[in-house]
Amino acid sequence: MRRTATATAAVLIALLAAGCSSGGDDGKASPASTAGSSTQSGGKLSAEWGPKLSAAADGDKAVCNQVGDQACADHLTDIAMVVSDLESAVDEAGGKTAYPQTVKQLDKVNAAVDAYTKHECLKDENAGIEGSPCPDDAQTILSGGETLPLALKADEGA
Repeated sequence: MRRTATATAAVLIALLAAGCSSGGDDGKASPASTAGSSTQSGGKLSAEWGPKLSAAADGDKAVCNQVGDQACADHLTDIAMVVSDLESAVDEAGGKTAYPQTVKQLDKVNAAVDAYTKHECLKDENAGIEGSPCPDDAQTILSGGETLPLALKADEGA
């Protein structure tokens, strides 16, 4: 899983670099700046990461109606950064052995982040047309903010 996290981090850097060129700051705090501490204190990951994922995924539900727009890429990047931090927390808490459903969902989101970049969805005016893989990539990332908290709770028996 460490190799996937490294690859995802590279994709995030590419998305962020593209996002930084827009010059705008919408005033949101970076969700990735809240690295996990619940594993150190013995708490459940779901209690800490559920709200973080929800906060990252929260926002204008129509932001990704145009999946090639910078606003969508920025939103997807916010989610992907929290997912990357969660992946580190899961690794520290026992990885796939302790959190099998969560790791499965993390892998799906990471694959979608990689695909969104590989498909060059950002600033592609055809990203939303029928047959483009970009809407599916974006939807998988977006849904990660909702499915990961459920997977965490399932793995923890909550």
